[in-house]
This record gives sequence, structure tokens and C-alpha cells, in this order.
Amino acid sequence: MIKRIIAVLSAGLLTVGFAFASDEQPAPQAKAKNAVWLIGDGMGPSAISMFMQGVRLADLPQYPDKQSVLEKFINQSVTGLHFNHTYDTIVTDSACAATQMACGVLSRPDYIGLDFESKPVETILEKALKEGKSVGVISDAYVTDATPAGFLAHAKSRGEKYDIARQLVRSGAQVILGGGLKYFTQKENKKLLKEAKKQGWTVVQNAKELAKVKKGRVLGLFAEESMPFYGDMERYPQVPTLKEMTQKAIELLSQNKNGFVLMVEAGKIDWALHDNEAGPVMWEMMNMDETLAYLWNYAKQHKDTLLYVDADHETGVPVFHYRHLDEDRVSHKSSQGEMLYSGDTDFVNIPYYRKVFSHKHLLYYVYPEFKKLPQEQQTAQTLQRMADEALGGHIDLDLDGEVPDYEELIAKLNDALGMRWATGTHSSSMLLGVAYGPGAGEFSGVYHNTDLKKKFETALGF
Repeated sequence: MIKRIIAVLSAGLLTVGFAFASDEQPAPQAKAKNAVWLIGDGMGPSAISMFMQGVRLADLPQYPDKQSVLEKFINQSVTGLHFNHTYDTIVTDSACAATQMACGVLSRPDYIGLDFESKPVETILEKALKEGKSVGVISDAYVTDATPAGFLAHAKSRGEKYDIARQLVRSGAQVILGGGLKYFTQKENKKLLKEAKKQGWTVVQNAKELAKVKKGRVLGLFAEESMPFYGDMERYPQVPTLKEMTQKAIELLSQNKNGFVLMVEAGKIDWALHDNEAGPVMWEMMNMDETLAYLWNYAKQHKDTLLYVDADHETGVPVFHYRHLDEDRVSHKSSQGEMLYSGDTDFVNIPYYRKVFSHKHLLYYVYPEFKKLPQEQQTAQTLQRMADEALGGHIDLDLDGEVPDYEELIAKLNDALGMRWATGTHSSSMLLGVAYGPGAGEFSGVYHNTDLKKKFETALGF
């Protein structure tokens, strides 16, 4: 994928990007009536590569044709690359990234809806409201978190979640869906939901209640803080999925004859990347992919809808890597039938992708459960067994009778998988942006994330 982009760049052709299928391409002069902005939080080039390659190689029942929706979407859309540095830092956080994307100005880390001089700036959603469109935000983390807040609120710190909650209720949006109930019901916001209902919001707290809403404004708060990880959703049937929230949002927003603008965040890709656990990253990418499938189909059927997919920043930077093994590990891998080269070089056998996709639960949650056991039960054997249950199969963590701390455990897991992570935080990598529908040509080439607001305004004819 990157080679293809570089080849296009070198030929000076990125102004057209990837071609649409001829029967689906809108007229060049067409303006979008609707726009959906799907953000994979932390979804940098390495995560995209690992996910799309994994779908190709892991024989997943969800992908019988061995191709992710994201890969298909890229191949039929306009593709660009963008930087995300802030006013005075090379690396950004989610708050500043969301602010710069939504507001079109340089800002600072931790700021919400403010420029680098701490002045409030109109967001693309606030602009859309003035243009008579309906707007909404969705997050499978919590709605007062940095990304959704950056599109509808203004604060000196992303930590001002109770104030952000009040701003969301008073924002003029029609749809707000995600976690974060506590910020609307505790401390100074004990009466906020009552205020929301007086303002015409229908407040819902589970999937059944959400399904019943057929019109009007809806404030859906489905967890006290963050919503569950995608891989754990079967434990929480009362919680709607990201796709289900998105479907309901479009059902409601599309009732406005003037159109709508919707921001959808797949927020926990970033959380899994911060934890350096590849399996949960893959679940969350699948979650995003499932939502993208619905949105892309909607855009195909409604040719006045622009769909744009990008990330706010890169997190973790995961890769598989080859390494030279000592004699004991060569013997161990050879006995398991793994292919090595030059006698001792492990290039990571393809079945390891299936091991990654088999993960069921985060070790981030398993390790505290282990530490709660009676002291005499906190053995290396118990930890290995609990890890195997979470990982969906046995992966030798090489504990040697010792109980590691959590960071050492994750390091042992990644070593066993043949993986390396550059960081547990954010990187400065460029990000992929992919656009489909009327106005998509605005999003080709190389640009900065502060250019995105103007690109949406042009595509929407503001």
C-alpha cells in the first residue's frame, strides 16, 4: 500500500488518488449533502498494515475472501497522507489532534476546541449546524473523551470532563452516543440528565432503548465510563456495538432534508495499542471494519454522502520482526515444526497471525485478577494457565517458575509472538486518509490535519 502511494507521489499523480469504479463515481462538481468522518483512534500505518495482512493470512471465517473491508475501500477511493504536528510539538495527543482536525487551526496538547492561543474556534460540526444540517458524535470509548469532545466542546484541558458533558448537552447536536454516564450524573452534573430531557433529548442507556428511538434527539450513555472492548461484547448484550450506534445515528440524522455531518470514533484501537497487545488491536480494527462496511454501503446507496476515514495519530507502532535465536529456542521451535532459516533465524511463521487473532481477553485485565488470588496461588503455572485462557490457546511465555510484573509479562508475550513495539505511547508518523463520494478529490495528496476542516467545508459546499 505504501509503495503504491509513493509511486503515485513520485509520478505527480496523487491529485487524482485512486480511481472510483466508473458506475459509482459522482460528477466532479457534485457537492456532498452528508458527510461521515470515521476516525480510528491511534490507527497508524503499522496497525493498518498488521490488520490487512492478518486478514489475508489468518484464514478468518469473518473474511472468506481474505480481504478486509478497509483494503477494498482503499482500492476504490481517493487516498492521501497527512501530518498532525501541533503548534509547538512534533507529537500530538488525541485532544489536540481532534481539535486541529475539527477546527482547522494549530493547537496544543490537551486543548479541546481552542487554538494555540487558547481562543475558542468554531468546529466543523458547529459550522454544519449553522448551515442547517443535523450533526452527531459517536464513540465506543466515552463521549466526553478527547476525540468527540474536540468536535463539539471548548476547554483548556481534556480532563474537564464534567464541563465537557454540559457543553455536549447544550451543543445543538442531535445524536450523542457512547460511554461516560458518570460525567452526566455525578458531582456538579447530578441534574444534567434532567436538563437534557427538558431540552428535548431522549436519554437511553441500553441497546433496546436505543432501538426504540425513531426520531428527535438522542443521548445514549451505555457505560459509566468506557464501553467494553469489541472482543468482550458478548458479555454485555445490553450494550450496542459501534455499528449499531452508527446505524441508529444515520437513521435519525438523515431525516433532515438539509443533510447531516457525523463523526464516528473507533476509540479503543488506541487503548489496545497503548497496552501493546496485538490481539485486542485486531478486534478493535475488526470493529472499525464492520462499521466501515455499513457506512460504505450507505455511501454507495446515497451518492450525496461523503465518507472519510483516517486516524488522529499513531500509537504503539507494532511490527513482526526477524531475529536470531539461541540453541535452546532453535531446538524448541524446530520440535514444533516451525520453519527457521540459516539454522537459527526466525522470520515468524504465518500461523502466528492466527495466534494473534485467537486472543479473547486483554492481559491488562487478566493480570489484576491474578494478583487478587491468595498469595499461595500466585504461581507462574497459574499465570500461564490464566494467560492461555485469555489468549485463546497456549503461548509459551517462558516464565521459568518466576512471576513477572505486568510490563514483563507483555514483553514475554510479544517476544513469543515475534513482535516488537516502538512505544507504548504516540508516534509522529504520517497518517492515511481515505475519501469516497462527492468531494473526495479534496482529500488527495499530502496535507496537514489542520487542512481537513476546509476540505470538508469545500466538499459540503459551505
